[in-house]
Amino acid sequence: MPRIEQFHDPDMSLWQSAVDEVVATRTSAARAQSVGEQAVIQRPDSSDDMVHGALVDVRAQLSGSPIALPARMGVSVTEGVGGFAQVCSTIARQLAVAKIMGDAAKVKACEEQFAKYQQCDPGWLEIAEKYAQFQLQIQLNKGKVPYVLYNDIDDFVIDLPLNDGDNIGFVGDWGTGQDEAKKVLAQLSRKELKAVIHLGDIYYSCTDFEVQNYFLQIWQTYFDIKQVSSFSLSGNHDMYGGGGPYYTLLKTLGQPASYCCIRTLHWQFVLMDTGLHDRTPAGTDPTYLEDTEVAWIKRRIATADGRKTVLLSHHQLFSRYSSIIDPPPSGQLGMAINARLQQQLVDILPQVTLWLWGHEHDFVVYEKQCGVLARCVGSGAVPVLTSPPPVIKHPEIGANDAIRPGAEGDFFTHGYAVMQLQGANATVSYYQDTDEDNPMWVDNL
Repeated sequence: MPRIEQFHDPDMSLWQSAVDEVVATRTSAARAQSVGEQAVIQRPDSSDDMVHGALVDVRAQLSGSPIALPARMGVSVTEGVGGFAQVCSTIARQLAVAKIMGDAAKVKACEEQFAKYQQCDPGWLEIAEKYAQFQLQIQLNKGKVPYVLYNDIDDFVIDLPLNDGDNIGFVGDWGTGQDEAKKVLAQLSRKELKAVIHLGDIYYSCTDFEVQNYFLQIWQTYFDIKQVSSFSLSGNHDMYGGGGPYYTLLKTLGQPASYCCIRTLHWQFVLMDTGLHDRTPAGTDPTYLEDTEVAWIKRRIATADGRKTVLLSHHQLFSRYSSIIDPPPSGQLGMAINARLQQQLVDILPQVTLWLWGHEHDFVVYEKQCGVLARCVGSGAVPVLTSPPPVIKHPEIGANDAIRPGAEGDFFTHGYAVMQLQGANATVSYYQDTDEDNPMWVDNL
């Protein structure tokens, strides 16, 4: 299976988004012209030379060993165009940064340098322009995410007329646009859902192009959002494009804010925004909630009126197979628990029946920890290689290691969860996409 690969870095993710949009638009137009049909966007992956070149460039940049430009100029186009794409990506990215900084002399120097490398596809210049547009728009907005603050602390409570036997679906880290994402949503659509909740992350940066082509177009193929209530949480990648496209998506879905409460007669689902404060490169402080949102969440618990509570977030409170900051800052041990987030919610966790999160592209059945029963359901679509196998980094965080995603070829399976309401009780069934009939695990709540 060809791959997409994502990184916990907003600038490099935006570069990947720029490459993706130019390549996807170009290839879909060429494909449509060849068959005489309307262009349909399909997500390019690492089998494309430019996508792969950008991937190598980004890896090198984030490793602290950026691609070195070859001394020889004017080399023949026949000398490995695909293998040279990472150099083209580096040059084009330097050109884009010069444009963003308004450094005319540097722009001219980069353009001259680009011209010397005859192998570089002219599309890289379009990519540089697209990336500069992304970054300049974020600067124009002064980096401010259009986060919505309630006027009244009881705002953003939604009553859904759900009955016993009705199903609610959950899928995390789903917005890749790949065939695997479509397969997962097709299976979910066969579960007769009344509501479905995405736990966040539209890759690479939740740009307008990615929202339309890798989320909404696919989502609405399987779910009529007028009939099936649809929600999407804020993940870190949803903030990398500045947040504007994510909030436009919420308006389309009819979701009032990045946090809200969905209530039934016996249950409430409290959606939290842990993505707002994670538009930062890896190696910095862990994410947290706005203080006003913490007050709003506590109000939901205080006014539950006997309803059981399910917390939903993109980010994890604790981890067994990864770390809260992954990779950890240089010279530091990885953190198993997000202490700041725990401190914000410690008073209410004993009153929470279940907490579902994503962020890690995995499925983990945790033992009760920090006063809460939690499940990681972030295996919605992102391809994860089975080799090397996952390593338990924090054995102090208990989990059922016997219940793990299976393998399909070189990659782990993808998955999702379905909750069926039964009065004050419920069952949550966790599936992998290789078997939509028999769940891997069932929680009886």
